[in-house]
Amino acid sequence: MKQLFRKTPLWFLLIWIVGFMMIVFNTFQSYSSVINFIALLMISVANAIRIWKNERSLAITFLVVAALCLAYILVYFNRYV
Repeated sequence: MKQLFRKTPLWFLLIWIVGFMMIVFNTFQSYSSVINFIALLMISVANAIRIWKNERSLAITFLVVAALCLAYILVYFNRYV
């Protein structure tokens, strides 16, 4: 467990914790699925940045997931704004 925390950058852990807290909070409060998509967008981009050198194809997959989340968020806001 110590080695896992040693290899993982602190900024990534902080973004992951904030994203996970957003998802858990939204699960109990049921505000909107947009909050879940924002959390998934943050986590996906952070993970893509973290693994870009070692596993580029997986990082591109995370960026595609982030782009899909961003597209959903933009469609949601265009519909209601």
